[in-house]
Amino acid sequence: MVLHLKRFLVLILLCLAPMAHADVQRLQTLHELRSEGYTAGTYLLIDNNLFERVREPGNREEYNRALATMSQLLQQLGNPSELTTPFANFQLLIRELEALGDEEAHYNLATVNRIMQAHGAFDAAAASAYEAAAADMPEDLLALHKQSLETSQILMLYQNNMFSSVGVYFLENQEGLFDILDASILARSAELKGIYPDQSETFSRLDKQYEFIQPRLKNPLSDWVPTIAAFYLQRNVQTLNNMARDVARSGA
Repeated sequence: MVLHLKRFLVLILLCLAPMAHADVQRLQTLHELRSEGYTAGTYLLIDNNLFERVREPGNREEYNRALATMSQLLQQLGNPSELTTPFANFQLLIRELEALGDEEAHYNLATVNRIMQAHGAFDAAAASAYEAAAADMPEDLLALHKQSLETSQILMLYQNNMFSSVGVYFLENQEGLFDILDASILARSAELKGIYPDQSETFSRLDKQYEFIQPRLKNPLSDWVPTIAAFYLQRNVQTLNNMARDVARSGA
C-alpha cells in the first residue's frame, strides 16, 4: 500500500514538472514582450528626434524588428485579446506616422505623443499579465527581469526627455525619476552578483557599460547621445534577457 502511494506521488510530481516549466516559459515570454515594447518605443523616439534631422534607416529597422518580434511572442502566448488589442493600436499609430512625409512626420509630435500613450497602455496590460504569472516564481529569475526592465525604462526615459511635448506614460512621472531608477539598477547589480557568483565577469562588463552612459542619462542636455546610449544599454538588456532565457529554459 505504501509502495503504491509512493509511486502515485512520483507520478503526480512528474505530471506537475512540465506544467511548472511551462509557467516559467510563459513568464519569460511576457518579460521579453515588454522588453521588445521598450525597444520599439526607444528607437521610434530616436527616429523622430527634432535634434537629429537626418533619419538613420537603422532606427526604423530596429523598431520594426521589435514590432515583428512582439507579434511572434503574442502568438506564442495564444494572442490574448487583452494584449493584442493595445499592441494593434500601438502598431497602427506607428504606421500612421510612417505614412506621413518626412518633413511632416518630423514635426508631428502629437502623433508621437499618441504612440507613447499607446505604448504605455500596452505595457500596463503586459505588466498586469506578468505580475499574475510571476506569483511563486524564482526570485533569481525575477531579479534578472527587473534589472532588464529598469534598464529599458531609464533608456526610454532618456530618449523621452528631449521631447518637451511628449509625456511619460510607461511610469508614474515623479520628481527624481532618473535618480530612483539609477539607484535601483545599481543596488540590483550588487544583488545579482551575489545570486550568480559564477557570472561576475558578465556583471562587471554590464556595470562598465552602464557607468559609461550613466552621466549622460542624468544630464541629457549637456551631452545628447541618443544612439550611443541605446547601443550600450540595449546590449545590457540583451545580455540580461539571454541570461534569463537560459534560467527559464533550465526550469529555473
